[in-house]
Amino acid sequence: MTNTGRLSKKDGAGSSTVRSSRGRLLLKWSIFGVTAGICLAVDLVTKHLAEQRIALDETIRVCSFFYLDRTANDGAAFGLLGGKTTFIIVANFVALAVVGFYVLMERRAWLAGLAGGAVVGGSVGNLIQRLSGDGHVTDFMKFPHWPNFNMADVFIDAGIAAIVIGLVWEAVRLYRAGRRKPASS
Repeated sequence: MTNTGRLSKKDGAGSSTVRSSRGRLLLKWSIFGVTAGICLAVDLVTKHLAEQRIALDETIRVCSFFYLDRTANDGAAFGLLGGKTTFIIVANFVALAVVGFYVLMERRAWLAGLAGGAVVGGSVGNLIQRLSGDGHVTDFMKFPHWPNFNMADVFIDAGIAAIVIGLVWEAVRLYRAGRRKPASS
């Protein structure tokens, strides 16, 4: 039999498309895993160092606008929802599922991997500390007129900000692309 010129997924252009798609998928989840691991490690190590070197409620002035001030936070980020530990844990698991779905659906590998990994790494860091102790997390950084926070809060906020900016950017891009299309007759 002769080849009729049709390409299967095993040869020609179809093969490169499949490889390209697998490559992007591998890149996205690799970036996600590495970012989540780094963020988790940085969070847990800095909390441990704060617990070892700063007494509870001790304040150390680093510069005029930044302090190390260790507290035990039973709330969510920046002390919100204090005392609602069960709700915070359940909300954390829901948020992790939502971020996982976002990473799965986002086509931009670097954005999904970095932003999703930062949110997951920070969330898991706080979750580990909350579940392994008395429901508190260690906060140790402070700006004047701002609640205490930790590296997990930094990673979560930065990741969420990147996700929102990426979604807005994509919405604007799609809106502009739609406005450039010629009117149909």
